[in-house]
Amino acid sequence: MPEPMQPITNPVLVDAMATFKVDLTNREHEKAFLEAAINAKYLLPAQIEQPAEPPQEGEQQQTRIAFQIMTNPQGNKFMPAFTDEIELRKNRKPGERFSVAVMSFMDLYRFLKANEPINGIVINPFGSALCLIRQQVIAIGDNGGQVVMQSPRLAESAGIQVQTQPVQKPDNALGAAVNPADAQQAAIRQAMAEMEAAKASQEDSDADDTSAITDDLLSAVKNCLKKQKSVKKAYISQEKENGEAYLLIALDADENTDIEEIGNTISETCADYSDLPFECVAASNIRAKELVANEKPFYEKKRFGFF
Repeated sequence: MPEPMQPITNPVLVDAMATFKVDLTNREHEKAFLEAAINAKYLLPAQIEQPAEPPQEGEQQQTRIAFQIMTNPQGNKFMPAFTDEIELRKNRKPGERFSVAVMSFMDLYRFLKANEPINGIVINPFGSALCLIRQQVIAIGDNGGQVVMQSPRLAESAGIQVQTQPVQKPDNALGAAVNPADAQQAAIRQAMAEMEAAKASQEDSDADDTSAITDDLLSAVKNCLKKQKSVKKAYISQEKENGEAYLLIALDADENTDIEEIGNTISETCADYSDLPFECVAASNIRAKELVANEKPFYEKKRFGFF
């Protein structure tokens, strides 16, 4: 009997995205993000289009797959790609149905290369939202899936037009040429700024939402954590990204603790106490930095293991 397919999760990529977003000019963090992006598997919303007429006997049936495309205010088209089911769920409207395709980075590269109008990939558009613009994806794919810290020469030799998105050219009284690598970084920052502005606007409009952290919820999560002997402390807050609320739980635990498995357990056992999805991270994770620094733990393991 075949083994069930394991769920797609990308904790290394999620952490690398969070670290890179702190400073988009940090080349070391950019390299770590690109390495994680290349090694990741992605979930993509798709619609399966069946032929209008059934195939004749012996005839191969052609099935078309249509992927979701997002367009920014400037008209640039991006394919959304999701790191896990939690992020994918943020894309689903009530009652909406779509199929899900699992694709590697090289699959995305081949799709972009065959579809010139698409300007790039946006990873977790309703979450951390990082863009891989077209020339990055193609340069890496043409290099056999190896990281390319793109330079002007590499771009020219690959036949890639560096500036696929409009970038404001700085005033230059001497008429000196703009560095294409700088233009590429400006394009990334511009796309990021537009997404962050849209998310901030939505979050401001929903600022008065009622907290979903109730006493019953905390009690249920505590009971779940009591069975996890490696967890020392836990913090919780209600977060929102692009208008989508979720519960962030930060766990201070032993080094080899499987945070993802604990998160799945909490999601299964405490789902009746909240309509919001749970997301667990280590207390040392950059996403939990403010939560751990500013809030008291709602759960602490008692000494000697007595509860």
